[in-house]
Amino acid sequence: MRFPLVLPVLLSLDGREVPALTCNVSASGVLFELEAPLKVGRSINFQLRMPGPILGVPDDVLVDCAGRVVRCSVGQRQHFAAATIDEYRFAEH
Repeated sequence: MRFPLVLPVLLSLDGREVPALTCNVSASGVLFELEAPLKVGRSINFQLRMPGPILGVPDDVLVDCAGRVVRCSVGQRQHFAAATIDEYRFAEH
């Protein structure tokens, strides 16, 4: 199930941080909106602050994620990158 969540996120890429927004999130992947393209196959790390009600808990939860870019596309003024969530751990809750 995909959740249409718009959340600010920083992608960690080769020691630098790239700002992005999520468009939707599922247990196995996420779609990002970015200002610049990403390369398919690229490994990424990011943190998501998931709203508690979506997860069925009272408070928001910070989740550390690792994945890889599987698809990219271009909109009118933005880029989109779909990524898998290959590993995750709850950073706080």
